[in-house]
Amino acid sequence: MARPTVLILGGYGVFGRRIAANLARREEIDVVIAGRSAGAAATLARSLGVARVRSLAVDLSQPAALTTILAARPTVIVDTLGPFQARNLALPRRCAERGVHYVDIADARARVSDIVSLDAAARVEHAAIVSGASTVPAFTTAIVDELAPNPREVVSIDVGITPGRVAPRGLATATAILGCCGRAIPPVCGDGEIYGWGDLTLHAYPAPVGERWLSNVDTPERALWRLRYPALEDAAIRAGLEIGVLHLALTALSRGVRHHILPGLAGSARALVKVASLFDRFASAAGAMHVAVVTRDAHARTARRTAILVAEDGDGPEVPAAPAAAVVKKLLGLPGYAPLEKRGAFPCVGILTREEIMGELRDFSIRYEAERQGR
Repeated sequence: MARPTVLILGGYGVFGRRIAANLARREEIDVVIAGRSAGAAATLARSLGVARVRSLAVDLSQPAALTTILAARPTVIVDTLGPFQARNLALPRRCAERGVHYVDIADARARVSDIVSLDAAARVEHAAIVSGASTVPAFTTAIVDELAPNPREVVSIDVGITPGRVAPRGLATATAILGCCGRAIPPVCGDGEIYGWGDLTLHAYPAPVGERWLSNVDTPERALWRLRYPALEDAAIRAGLEIGVLHLALTALSRGVRHHILPGLAGSARALVKVASLFDRFASAAGAMHVAVVTRDAHARTARRTAILVAEDGDGPEVPAAPAAAVVKKLLGLPGYAPLEKRGAFPCVGILTREEIMGELRDFSIRYEAERQGR
């Protein structure tokens, strides 16, 4: 029986190469590392040292790209080519129509919520089209669901994510963050306007991370959590840079955008990343994420539960890669994984547990702790 093939688009990028390395360890899978650079894809394929891994040169901007991708006869396509804010649904739509499973690591609110428009086509062809299999919204939601098993009791959620500066970072991630800076973004619940990189907050994390500045970011949870947690009254989703002066400088630039003094920052992503790299000698390889949930039961009793994830030794980029790898293994029904039998097109919420995601991170310097107060 032929092995299933998993094609990783952008497979030599910051997150794609980690997904490729993860899947290449499974003897049941053939892996195709695909991307615009034939040399980079081939180099990574050779470095993994597994005959089941090969490379494919494909440029998504070319008209024949989708035909080239599907000609590789993949069972699953993993799409890591950000920024997803600038991507349309052409590839997942073709996958839905051809019965090819599709998983992306999108962090773009509209992209992840709009994936359901492909649901009918995907169901007809018995395909799973999954968007957002990354830190947001997959991991954050899995943690909330574990902290609060009854979604109708959730009244408040607070999320903060702050990577270590030394960890590799891609231009696509920087572009996505800069694109929302100073722009109005929707609150998770309630009315009114909030702004990207606004609501400056200082949060204390366990050592070796320490205090980090956090600010609002636009993520898929802003479109998904209002329906998932119907009693939700308050929610914050923030991210932060390790170097405080960089975070505060970006706050100032964001205010310039908000007040129409400066244009949007996304077009300056490459230059701003270069400027930020000048501060690398002051940075560490430690990052963290916190998720705090307040619940209220039918008797008006409240409880607060908090979870902390700390990544050291530059292993932080493994976190966004882990959910996609877990979804692929569940779709393929690999030994040790509960099969994912759901079909259609849907965001990556409610299909992974926190424990399943952490299972993909067990070999890295990443620890998780949860605590409870009340009730």
